[in-house]
Amino acid sequence: MPNPFKPAFLVFVLFLATFPLSVQAVPFVTLETEIAMGKEADASIIGQFGIYQDKSLQLYVNNIGQKLVSQLSDKVFPRYYFRVMDSPEINAFALPGGYVYVTRGLLALVNSEAELAGVMGHEIGHIIFHHGAKQMVRSIGAQILALGGAIASPENAGGWLAVSTALFQQINLGYGREAEIESDEHGILTGSEAGYNSYGMSKFLKSLRRKEIMSGQSYHSFQASHPETKDRIVKAGLLAGRMKTDSTEANFFQSRYLNQIRGLVYEGKKHPKDSKRYESKYVDIYEVKEGDTFQIIAKKELGDKRQDLGLTVLNGRRESSQPKPGELIKIIRSGKFKKNKTLKLESYSLLETPTNK
Repeated sequence: MPNPFKPAFLVFVLFLATFPLSVQAVPFVTLETEIAMGKEADASIIGQFGIYQDKSLQLYVNNIGQKLVSQLSDKVFPRYYFRVMDSPEINAFALPGGYVYVTRGLLALVNSEAELAGVMGHEIGHIIFHHGAKQMVRSIGAQILALGGAIASPENAGGWLAVSTALFQQINLGYGREAEIESDEHGILTGSEAGYNSYGMSKFLKSLRRKEIMSGQSYHSFQASHPETKDRIVKAGLLAGRMKTDSTEANFFQSRYLNQIRGLVYEGKKHPKDSKRYESKYVDIYEVKEGDTFQIIAKKELGDKRQDLGLTVLNGRRESSQPKPGELIKIIRSGKFKKNKTLKLESYSLLETPTNK
C-alpha cells in the first residue's frame, strides 16, 4: 500500500524553512507550523484510508474528543479534529496541530465509552506534549541543517523523500517509552476529569493484550519502541486506583457505546483502492439470556460453538469467564447490517455529557 504520509511530510519539512521562528514550543517548530503540518497530512490520510461513512458514529466520536479537550487547562491549539477512518486495522494515532484518528478496527475491539475516552485522551496527550514535532526535530534536524537554505530546491527531492519516509516510520512505531507512558497518564487523568471510569484505559490495554496473544501481532501505539503492553496495564491500573472519582460500572458507559457501534463494518477492505473481495461482516449486539455461555451463544447465534474463544477476546474477557444474564455483548455476524433491526438500548444524545447517563 502506498505510504499515506509521504506527500504530507515532504510539505512538513518545507514549512520549517518558511514559517518564522516565533513562540516555539519545540526548537525550529512553531505552533503555526504544527497546525500546518496536521492540515496537510490530514488531507493525505483521508485520501489514503478513507473516512468511515457513518455520520452518527463520526459525531459520537467527535463529541467524546471535544469533551476531553474541554477539560484541558491549556488547549495549546485552537481546534481539534477527531475522525473515524475506514480501516480494519486496530489503530489510533495523532498528528501535530490537533488531529486525532481512530479506525473502525479499533472501535470493534473497544468495549465501552470509557475505554475509547482513554485511548483518545492518550492521543490528545501526544498533541499537547508536542511529541510529533519533537520526534521530527530529533529524526531530521541534522538533515535540515545540512540542506540549509536550499530546502525548497528541486535538487533535494531525493533527500526529502528519505526524510519523509523515516519520519513516517518513527510516528508509526511511536514516540518512545517515556512519551507513551506520559500520554497514558494524560488519557487516564483527562478521562477521569470528564466523568469516565478511570479504569477504562487499563481495560482497553487488557483487551489489546489478549488480542496480541491470540493473533501474535502488535499494533500502532503498542509496538517495538513502546512499553510492553503488560507493563502499561500495571501502570494504568495503579494510576486509576489513585483517582478520587466515582469508579462504578455505570460510568464505563458500556451500553450506549455498544449502541453506537452496532452495525459497524468488521474487517473487509483495508483502504479505498483495495479491490479484493471480502465476506461482508458487521458487529452486532446480543443480550445474554439465562443459561447462556459463550459456547452456547456461539452455537446458537453463529452456528459454531468453536467460536466461543473469539467471542471472549472480542468482548475483552478471560477464557474462563462467562457472560451474565441481561448484559450486552458483541458478536460478529455475516452479511450486511439492516438498519431497521433495532435493539432497545439506553438512548444517547450527542449533546449529553458523560456524567448524564
